[in-house]
Amino acid sequence: MKVPRSAARFILVVAGFALAGCDTMLAGVRVPESAPPRRVFAQTGVVNAPLVAGQEPTDLLLTPAGKKSPLVMLAISGGGSRASYYAARVMEQLSQVPNAAGEGSVLDSVRVISGVSAGSLAAAWYCVNFDQRGAPDFFERFKNSMALNLQWRSYGHMAVFPPLALQLLATGVTRTDLLANEIERVLGRPATFNDLRAGEARPHDPAPILITNGTVYNTGQRLVMSNLPARRFPAPLADSRLRVASQGSGMRALMELMQPLTFEDFGSDIGSFRVAHAVAASAAYPILLAPFRLKVYPEHVPPTSAGRVSPQLLASPWIHVADGGLVENEGLDALISILKTLDRNQPVLFIIIQANFRLETKKVDRNEIWGPLDVIYRMYDIGTLRPLALYGAHIAQFHNPAALEAVVIRLEGYDPDTNNLLRRIPTAFKLSKEHREAIDAVAVQNVAQVTPELHAAISRLARSKR
Repeated sequence: MKVPRSAARFILVVAGFALAGCDTMLAGVRVPESAPPRRVFAQTGVVNAPLVAGQEPTDLLLTPAGKKSPLVMLAISGGGSRASYYAARVMEQLSQVPNAAGEGSVLDSVRVISGVSAGSLAAAWYCVNFDQRGAPDFFERFKNSMALNLQWRSYGHMAVFPPLALQLLATGVTRTDLLANEIERVLGRPATFNDLRAGEARPHDPAPILITNGTVYNTGQRLVMSNLPARRFPAPLADSRLRVASQGSGMRALMELMQPLTFEDFGSDIGSFRVAHAVAASAAYPILLAPFRLKVYPEHVPPTSAGRVSPQLLASPWIHVADGGLVENEGLDALISILKTLDRNQPVLFIIIQANFRLETKKVDRNEIWGPLDVIYRMYDIGTLRPLALYGAHIAQFHNPAALEAVVIRLEGYDPDTNNLLRRIPTAFKLSKEHREAIDAVAVQNVAQVTPELHAAISRLARSKR
């Protein structure tokens, strides 16, 4: 039986209401009565433009923020709103920790921020709003933005504005596109990477250089979304002395897997790309969120990117980008690539804000397997921590160990009850009041615990600089 067009539309709208209701229940929240209807549609079609010849990204100065300070690079792990809120709270504390070299605060010294998944949301918010950091309410707005329930904001408003549900069901729009919409609202403005570059490139009081990390489903490569040019992202382990006996195509695949991918490498313009889209791509958690789709422009790939990407990828019309944590969930991988491009004796300090939980032995009773989400979390832990164990020895091959320090600020409590509470915070884009208060308390303690270590690391690097 043929269904009249008007009836079909009605069915889709009703289905949209049902879908929105399911999402709201999954988010564990009720629709707020005061929530204004969302009267815009998600962007459809191609969201990334081709790279115009002669407009390839130029390099940015990777120099310390002060004459006595080391080059400070910050990595922020994934982990849902737990990670983004914890990062905001830690960064607030770091803004109050004096730089041991006597040049502002530790946060003032940060020149590069690399974020993964929800950690990239905190990194992006700070970079987009960097010039407002002197305002008395800056960190309150930062923390409040990171605590917003993006699950409701992305999907629940379909209940009050059915055309969005209709668009989700009847077009190519995905939940990740809706998430990008809401991330843009959280950031406060529709910023592009060109907008960020204006602050990153200025000689006085430059903004930190933002790096947002994703994973390319097509090839398994890390996608680096940043204003830094492709040459700043060599393969971190490409010059390893380990050789694998393999057929030619198999070896090429292994080497390509290690090579980070940039927008230049598939002929696209990072400058006009929206920061909110980069964050949504980095946070597209497998199964729960669809991968983010980017157009490939093989005829626009500059000669400098020759050989960095496989012909098969360039022959594909699209690349599909998902959660950056599938490659490495700390945000450190991109910083190690950058480290390879610096002078061997350049003093460098890595600060790692780690809001995910390390791989630890978990007792399993009665031969039972864990639930689906537990299994996914464990896959992330294994995939992230195994390569991190190799980095320390490998870095010494290309950087002076005396000129490199790393300080980890880890989300943890100092008693069993607090630790158990923190572990119960789900990896989701929402936070309860109880969870927010717990993170507030431990973030202050965590930074206080590592402050002597931070001061000592900066002092040692300052001496090595002389």
